[in-house]
Formats: sequence, structure tokens, C-alpha cells
Amino acid sequence: MKIERTIEKYYYLTGDEKSKVGNADPVDSNIHWDLFENKSKDFKLTEPLKFKINPGRFAGQTGDFQFNSCGFLLFSDKLRAIIEKYITEIDSPNWFPAQVTDLNEVTTNYSILYLFDKPDFLDYQNSTFVQGTDHPIKKRFDLGKIGDRLLFNSTKLGVSLCVHDIIRKEIKKEGCTGLYFYKIHTAGRLS
Repeated sequence: MKIERTIEKYYYLTGDEKSKVGNADPVDSNIHWDLFENKSKDFKLTEPLKFKINPGRFAGQTGDFQFNSCGFLLFSDKLRAIIEKYITEIDSPNWFPAQVTDLNEVTTNYSILYLFDKPDFLDYQNSTFVQGTDHPIKKRFDLGKIGDRLLFNSTKLGVSLCVHDIIRKEIKKEGCTGLYFYKIHTAGRLS
């Protein structure tokens, strides 16, 4: 099957704040967004990272894409299986074990996807930046830099993951919860 590789075929995969999925906080308060930063790609955890959905404003159920206060790409087994079909070794991906306990004290296994190599995919000619800085306001990506990747992330993207339409369609077909997509190079969710 020939894969159409145009920038219009790529989407941000992000958490759906309109879903019923709650936010999970790490049980260990020393765990932060930068846990995997500046580690070698051989880094391993000795035990799963534990998260808990707490009662209150951000309470809810677990989902296939699990919100968490660290901003990790926290995927259910179902969502991980889909992503694994399309991921390549090019960006040194690694999966880390995690567990999320919901409000009913039910614990579910998850996986955290972390890409150790995060190239810069920005198209500097067509992106807009805060004046005098390299902080992008309007990001435009270079298809040549993306290459054969069907999913990518970079330091310029933050925690977002971009996926090709092939992946988006399979995730939607499988009914994964807690996430939504919007095309890159658009303003995002409008409704």
C-alpha cells in the first residue's frame, strides 16, 4: 500500500478534555515531567510508575490515552498495540511500565512512550517566532525532516505526539478513549 506523505496527513494526538477521563497524579511526588530527560536510551525503571486519579475537579475514569500531571504519553495496552505497529527505531523509542489506580481502587497497567531522539522538525522559513527568540508561535513542519516517520515528537513539540492519518484511523476504528486529533498546521480544536 502506497502511503500518501503530505503534511495534511499528519495530526496531533492529544488528550480530550471533553472526555470523562480523569487526571492521574504520580503517587511519588518526586516524579516530574523531566524524569526521562537527559537519560540514555538504555535507561530502565525497576518498577512501574504508579499514578492515581484523585477525587475533585479533575476526577474521572481511566482511558486509553490517560491524562497525567507529568504530561507523559501514557497509553493503555490497546493503544500501545496500535502505536507499536507503526513506530520505528529511528527515534530510539522506549516503553516504560506504569499503573493507574482509579477512584474505585481498580489498578490498570499502562505504558509510557518516550522517544529518546527528538530531532527538530520545524520549517524555520514558514514558522512564526516570538520576536528575538527561537520560541515558535505558529509551528510549521518540514516534510523532508519528517521523512518516513508515521509518528514523531520533538523538543519543539513539547509532549505532543504527531501521527499519520493511517494511525489516526486505526485508533478511531478501535474506539480508543481519552484522546482526539487535530491536523497539524491548524488552530486546534475549534469547538
